Amino acid sequence: MKKMFKSIQLLTIFFMVSLLLSCGSDDAVEDDSCTESTWYEDADGDGLGNASVTLSACEQPDGYVSNSSDTDDTDDGSGSSAACETTGEVDQSTNTEIEAMRTAMVAFRSSLSSTLLEEGSVCLDDERFYLWHNTPANNGNRDGITYDDLSDTQLEAFKDILQLFLSADGYQKVYEITELSEGWLSEIMSTVWDPGFYSIDMFGDPETSGSWGFQLDGHHCVVNFLVHGDNISIVPAFLGGEPAADTYNGIDFDIFKDERDLALTLYNSLSTTEIAAAVTESTTHSLEVGPADMNGDEDPYKGDYDYSGFETGLKYSDMSTTAQANLITVMKEYVYNLTGTFADVWWADISANIDDTYFVWINDSGSTPTATSEFYYRIYNPYLWAEFNTEGSTGANASTIADYNHVHSITRIPNNPATDNGGDYGIFALMINQDGPKTLLEHYALADHHALSTKKFDYKVKMNVEKASHSHEDTHTHKNGHSHTHKS
Repeated sequence: MKKMFKSIQLLTIFFMVSLLLSCGSDDAVEDDSCTESTWYEDADGDGLGNASVTLSACEQPDGYVSNSSDTDDTDDGSGSSAACETTGEVDQSTNTEIEAMRTAMVAFRSSLSSTLLEEGSVCLDDERFYLWHNTPANNGNRDGITYDDLSDTQLEAFKDILQLFLSADGYQKVYEITELSEGWLSEIMSTVWDPGFYSIDMFGDPETSGSWGFQLDGHHCVVNFLVHGDNISIVPAFLGGEPAADTYNGIDFDIFKDERDLALTLYNSLSTTEIAAAVTESTTHSLEVGPADMNGDEDPYKGDYDYSGFETGLKYSDMSTTAQANLITVMKEYVYNLTGTFADVWWADISANIDDTYFVWINDSGSTPTATSEFYYRIYNPYLWAEFNTEGSTGANASTIADYNHVHSITRIPNNPATDNGGDYGIFALMINQDGPKTLLEHYALADHHALSTKKFDYKVKMNVEKASHSHEDTHTHKNGHSHTHKS
């Protein structure tokens, strides 16, 4: 028994000596000299750490990262641009105007906190592009980040980006809608209407890709700004105002003066025969392809919506020369909200199909159209859809705003099955819908006047070999006193 006890003692002593020797080894010296760092759990594997779950260690543990930037560690960020692997993207453009746009957007994104950047950023193929609508933007019912989330410096930087994409006249309309008209409404009910409620969604990553975009979304202004290589688009673009014309903070505004007055000039230039083809009367009229009605509803006219049923009314080829010139002036008012260089490219497509343009006008029953009457008109071309409508005063404004002083307009590029060309959202529609709609992607790849992409398609594309050539020049003055000439 004593021998067994001594054996146990000897084993215990041997173990303790071995332990002491191991503690004095080179490895132990190395461990004692390391500097521990704080590591943050990355439970969802999105590369962003959870600030509330940490470990201290010399080496990075599995499942942990060095940053604490995650606001939701159950969300893997599959919708954020950081986690995107979207097919169909192209290299960054060498065009100096587009590079200025890209640089400005990269700087704006860099100015945002990690929280705001994550909230406002999603992939190119995210459905957020389609989730815009006309209801007031109160109660956080928009995705993305809002004007109110931004500092004054950040908001000014974003407005600078808008001015790079839009013409002076286009930006003026956005300014009057989002700040003056919406500001006027905020004094009626600030919990429902406010300039600070307008939101921003950013798609893709302009720092690494040539395919990216962003959306300005709110009550009466939704514009989809899209960049794909050397190509720029701003459709769909929904613009409205209630009031459309008034005074706010001592500043007069008349958002749709040109869309209204130029259209009236067109109407008054029509002959009796032309009026019979274009004009009807109705006590009710509204946008045919306007925004979704409710928060959370997708754009009901996205992708493969069939516009062919709108080949009605007065056709361009059946108009007098004067009426044709006046129609072109109205059409350009919508197209040239986009900055000039890229509007010229868009207009070239429209002009090549100008004979396939249709014009429809609806008067309120028993009325003659004037600047203070209610009316509706639309223009349909394979590369341009433009609608204008007086909506009538609504809700809290029913007794304070004249019916003609509530206006909605929308600009789109139809996805016309007869041509297989065109479509809202450009390449983004194809990314979201996969094999569904035909979009501008194929047009930019195949049209000879773009000659940019070598993209191949697994479907046939109808090409117009012969294109009509038209020449027209018109000059008009805008409400801000700026006069310019459009050429076709």
